[in-house]
Amino acid sequence: MHPSISSSAPVTGELVASFRHGKGFPLFMLILALIMLGMACFVLYLGTILPVGSSGPVSVNTSRGTNLNFSSPQMLIYCTSAFLAVIAAGLFGLYVWQKRLRQASYEVYEHGIACTMGSSKDYVPFAEIEDLYLFSSGQVAISGLITNLAYRRNASEPFHRVIESLRGFHDFQQLVRELHVRERLPSVLENLAGGAVVTFNYVPGKAVWGKRLKGNFLDVTTQPILVTREFLEVQGRKVPMSSLRTLDLSVWSEKVVIRDESGKEVLSTIATGIMSHDLFLNTMGVILDNEAVDRGEIVTEVQD
Repeated sequence: MHPSISSSAPVTGELVASFRHGKGFPLFMLILALIMLGMACFVLYLGTILPVGSSGPVSVNTSRGTNLNFSSPQMLIYCTSAFLAVIAAGLFGLYVWQKRLRQASYEVYEHGIACTMGSSKDYVPFAEIEDLYLFSSGQVAISGLITNLAYRRNASEPFHRVIESLRGFHDFQQLVRELHVRERLPSVLENLAGGAVVTFNYVPGKAVWGKRLKGNFLDVTTQPILVTREFLEVQGRKVPMSSLRTLDLSVWSEKVVIRDESGKEVLSTIATGIMSHDLFLNTMGVILDNEAVDRGEIVTEVQD
């Protein structure tokens, strides 16, 4: 079980901002469901006041030219009422689903993020978040516009997903990204300076596009990017840091590309497919800058 905010263990720092989900859309779905259910009942009531002698087959032409045949006016009323009831049931289901998605509220502190759901409050320090995953879903999934943020300490625990219906979502995700880099980067650089290996997980570009089409975003199979002070290892290929020259990030293609001294691509993948990609880019930027300084060159900059 994760430590709660009331525990004396985490030091949260000052509260920076609070965020909550809007309730308008679920309420709209509930009202629409009640209207459809009321219409279904009203149509069913009409069946009790049909004129005496109303019988025989009934034919209805739809706006698309489809011809629907019913054995009697009563059967037409039953089918119409059932159709409206099915729509109402679907809307009630959507209401329950959307309400469940919007239960959580968030408090962003200087050193971590707290998620409150009911009476439970879970605090995770930014310095412990290994995987910060940004992705798009819904109607804008193909565009790559970030509409979801998911975080977890490591791969042993499930992602906690934050969706765009959170009021101020874009401010939220930008704030979390900045504080995550600020809090975690010093420990990453310290580990690298001490000779440790730092692992960044990434979803290959083809898999990122596949998830945008299929929609199963959090069912991720990642591959490691291993970073040390001397080497970068991707897909089993170990490349000396001293041979790397450019780190490019294109906002148009969404790709981050790292090339060596010969111009050969060492890594080319969709940026948001890299877990904690802001941290990765900053880490690599610092390392490449240091390498450039050691060679007496102008420091490397991330190019858009």
